[in-house]
Amino acid sequence: MDQAEFRTFCLSGSNEQACIQLFQRARWPDGFRCPRCGGSDACAIRTRRLPLYECRSCGVQTSLTAGTILEGSRTPVRLWLLAMSLHAAPNGISAVRLSSIIGTTYKTAWLICHKIRHAMSQGDQKELLTGLVRINFAQYGRPYNPTVFRHPQEQPLLIGATMNAQGDFTYIKIKQAVEECSFPHLTCPLNKHPFLEKHVSPNAVEVIAVTLKYSKDRNIRLIQLCQKASNWINYTFNGIGPKHLQAYMDQFCFQYNQAAQEHSPFDTLLKLSSSAPAMTYPELIRKPNIQPELRVQYSTLLREAC
Repeated sequence: MDQAEFRTFCLSGSNEQACIQLFQRARWPDGFRCPRCGGSDACAIRTRRLPLYECRSCGVQTSLTAGTILEGSRTPVRLWLLAMSLHAAPNGISAVRLSSIIGTTYKTAWLICHKIRHAMSQGDQKELLTGLVRINFAQYGRPYNPTVFRHPQEQPLLIGATMNAQGDFTYIKIKQAVEECSFPHLTCPLNKHPFLEKHVSPNAVEVIAVTLKYSKDRNIRLIQLCQKASNWINYTFNGIGPKHLQAYMDQFCFQYNQAAQEHSPFDTLLKLSSSAPAMTYPELIRKPNIQPELRVQYSTLLREAC
């Protein structure tokens, strides 16, 4: 069914059980597996809103949503699936618009959005750039300084991509990069560089990285991709601060990578959401804000330039 039909399906309370079964198949495609012992034999306790399974081997009870991004949520599963479908769409959705569609408070919708992005980020962590790899400096925020120095409101990024023999980017990553972009150039060995350590396979055939802001060797296509991501964030969400910027960049990359690999974004997201660990509201709001580090760095650079 298309997105409009799926939206109507999920908004109907009579389809909650069908949505529960869909999420259950995504979590256990080969049948129930006990998270402790791996056993497949369990009895189901169905007197609750969501099924609870008790392993016959070790006696551990496991909820359908335990250990997933839905853990602890009182929002119906059908509304979670609708939110996943809307996030898997090319343009995504803001928390304000989502709250009006699924009928929750803004806070609940905001938390659902970030939990779904958390699932996308967890999936991205398992993938490494490999083969022919291209990496380039980029930034989020308009250029306040037309120099090599960086203004505190300019958010430094590194964009990396796996490139095929035809020159097409088949997988991309965009990461906030305060540490990497503090270097005037790629000063440390490739195998010691933070971005490469985290996001590039040690078996990559060729790695070309440019961290200079105005290098003559910069990859224009990568920079344009970052600009497209920035425009999407500004248009859909009216701009994002540094604290949660990475989550939105991961969502943009998820959408790009699913299209490049011709996968079903919703099916992939449903699978990721059923396996990614839960993230709570306190964990989200306690995320560190890297902006103060940028202010210190900018002040230091100005003093060194004088």
